[in-house]
Amino acid sequence: MDFDSQVTAVTRRTGRRGKKRTVELEQVFFAEPPAVWDALTSPDAMSQWFDELSGNLKEGGRYRLGQSLHSGAIRTCDPLRQLDVTWEYENDVSSLHITLRAKGEETLVNLVHAVDADEHWDMYGPAATGIGWEGAFHALTLYLAGDSQSNPAEMAKQHSTPEGLQFITDLAESWREAHVAAGADPDLAKACATRTARFYRGEAPPK
Repeated sequence: MDFDSQVTAVTRRTGRRGKKRTVELEQVFFAEPPAVWDALTSPDAMSQWFDELSGNLKEGGRYRLGQSLHSGAIRTCDPLRQLDVTWEYENDVSSLHITLRAKGEETLVNLVHAVDADEHWDMYGPAATGIGWEGAFHALTLYLAGDSQSNPAEMAKQHSTPEGLQFITDLAESWREAHVAAGADPDLAKACATRTARFYRGEAPPK
């Protein structure tokens, strides 16, 4: 797996939307919009790189992910262009907005996740949400390239290797930079990124 190329492939931003905090990722995928849209919305495709998808999969319906147990309402479903859903887990509800834009034979995907400005944000900052979606973008890259390593079990295995652990460290640093660029105190951004990296690497929090 080319972890270094994946780190540089993503543009990262974080900001505010009303009382929410936003975590934004953008990447060009080497596939045309129909292939990318199918990967994002087809239960068969999703199971090969993200999670088991089920539900009433149309605008106004609800979806469910079998392994992560997330679910939500499908608020906007504009094929080949945009998908707007709620992202729900137990009592936590946030929103997810994905847009696709054709760039020749490639597709620019923009993902914005709006989350609460709560204690979790204060502790971990944008990296916690961002690194989770980074893993998804990496798996999607592999899936669209026809690489079977995109499956969730293999991705989890690869992320536990020394190269995979370094990938997590590099992502946390990238999100620290995005946090600072958005106006966060540098020391706070560093502390948030360090905590998040330790969590994703499976390390015990410092005493």
